[in-house]
Amino acid sequence: MAAREQEPAQYDGIGERYADFKRDHGNAPEEPAVRALLGDLAGARILDVACGFGRYTRLALELGAVRAEGVDVSAEMVALARREEERIPTGAVFHRHDAAALPVLGVFDAAVAVWLFNYAEDPGRMADMFRGIRANLAPGGRLVAVTVHPGYDPADPDRQPAGASVTAARPVPRGTALVLEFPVEPPVVLAFTRWDADVYEQSARRAGFADVTWHPVRNPASELPGREDPFIVALVCA
Repeated sequence: MAAREQEPAQYDGIGERYADFKRDHGNAPEEPAVRALLGDLAGARILDVACGFGRYTRLALELGAVRAEGVDVSAEMVALARREEERIPTGAVFHRHDAAALPVLGVFDAAVAVWLFNYAEDPGRMADMFRGIRANLAPGGRLVAVTVHPGYDPADPDRQPAGASVTAARPVPRGTALVLEFPVEPPVVLAFTRWDADVYEQSARRAGFADVTWHPVRNPASELPGREDPFIVALVCA
């Protein structure tokens, strides 16, 4: 494992609290979007990158996948996922790897990456993430990702994330560095980046994905036209 992979991940210190928050509040609005974009997975092999405590790894099996493997850089989140798998066995398998240095774990028909690319420290690291995922996909395989909406404006009071608060924002080249706080005690605080759309598109195409499409995430709690979530967006690469 490379030296960079040995660095503590953000989620190592908050894993159980974050998992409890997601269990208590559900994964909406991103989960319905992921379900819809993945569709019927009967017989499919699925790789879940940035799997956290394994919700989407297990969801893939619920949707018909015959094999589902999860990967996360956080040792704590992988341990949580494995404990959950011991409690309710589904056949999901979990590994600890840095997504930017992802080895070839097998041949998969589709990959899921929910809240992965927003943690890339720079466009180069994002490109490495896309390359690692593409190397694990079969010909014709696709990637379904969820990330921070490229159009999100931290200064717009009407476009704030549901159930959390952005407590800091500063411009970086081709994006905005953000700090997000979840209302639990003690608070769960995460640092990540809102990247411009072209950072994703260029990284994906350089990794070998020919088709890159953006998909709005519908949020019933949003008052925007069409109830489109202002903070979350889905990305499909094939």
